[in-house]
Amino acid sequence: MTDGPSKFPPSQIHPTMFSAKALLAAITVTVVIGSANAVNYTGTANLGFYGTTNCGCPPFNGPFAVAIPTQLVGDAVCCDDSVTITYEGETTTAVFSAIYDTGSGTENIALSALAFGALAGFPEDTSLSPATWFFN
Repeated sequence: MTDGPSKFPPSQIHPTMFSAKALLAAITVTVVIGSANAVNYTGTANLGFYGTTNCGCPPFNGPFAVAIPTQLVGDAVCCDDSVTITYEGETTTAVFSAIYDTGSGTENIALSALAFGALAGFPEDTSLSPATWFFN
């Protein structure tokens, strides 16, 4: 057996023959790494920013805001990162805009009126439990 040129002429080698496996491997690694960082929290979602310390986010961040207990913030950046919240099949996304001082030691969050309204079933609700949430 001799080492020599390929038995296949270049015109018969399809460019995606080898890259498909590499692409699949890259996607798998990305999904595994991305899911390893995702943490789901479960607590009570409360209406209003009572007992919070606002970050001073600019108005263009919008009216959908959430306050998070300080011990759960991790490397999230106030005014830049967002949180997805789900309650009884309804889901909304809000900008991390404050520290929830009153929620210290819990997985509870405080929501702005519009973010809360996107999840609440009844106008008289002031808290929703259990609500699940995670940083995006």
